[in-house]
Amino acid sequence: MSKIHAEHPYIYATEDTHKKAGKRCLKHKIAWDIFFALLLLLLTGREALWASAAEETISEDIVANIASADAETSQPQSEEYSANSLMPEIFEVSLNMIYPHEGVKKDQLRNSLKELLAAGSEKEAAIKIGAVMGSERKKSTAYLGFYCRVALPYVNGGLDERARFLSWFLNGYGRSGVVILSEEGIEKIMATGRKRGEFWRFVEEGNVPSDKLDRIYGSSDAFYIPFTAGEVFILDIIGSDNGKAALWKVLPGGINKKTWSAGTWEREITVRGDKLY
Repeated sequence: MSKIHAEHPYIYATEDTHKKAGKRCLKHKIAWDIFFALLLLLLTGREALWASAAEETISEDIVANIASADAETSQPQSEEYSANSLMPEIFEVSLNMIYPHEGVKKDQLRNSLKELLAAGSEKEAAIKIGAVMGSERKKSTAYLGFYCRVALPYVNGGLDERARFLSWFLNGYGRSGVVILSEEGIEKIMATGRKRGEFWRFVEEGNVPSDKLDRIYGSSDAFYIPFTAGEVFILDIIGSDNGKAALWKVLPGGINKKTWSAGTWEREITVRGDKLY
């Protein structure tokens, strides 16, 4: 052994060198592994960051598109609702009286009325319904009385609102007027021509006037007396204690209203169909 050591003085040095080299390689390997691990982690983090940013961008685009779609559709939905909303009952009832069955003419008139009502033109809608009804019923005063009794109770409000709607309606119907008398405050009414001939008669509900004297149409809260333009007739009214009596003379586009306090009284009223007052 001593000989070998003597002959090879660098054996131990070589072994130490190999050991040191092995340790250095191991350190380098560990360092490279750590470097690649950090690089992978860094790249993965950047991809995740990009993915997150892309996801946020896509989300923002989706939200923006939804908001834009809502903004674009909100107005048409509102218009569609207005166009499809139900008409006031008086117009539905009037429409069904003109055209009892469905058809093109009924659809056209309904759409026209809805457009006017959606635009806030209730007066123009009433004029239109009056014009069509006047044309279909040949401006009959008998039918006008029937219409007042059947349809006017569907006007929202009281007798004042009925008189206002009727004044618009008569603008379209043409050549006619109507006297409205409240049932409240009136004990008895009689009507006759200007020469005080025979008294006019009441038209019973459900009956068709069969005589020229069948002129007064009664309902639960009012009496309706239609007349032609320029006609003159006389009313005899007896009051009662059950409330204030009222009379409306309704002409196309105008109303003249009179009232009397509760009590037993008598009035003779001359109605002139050629002027409002």
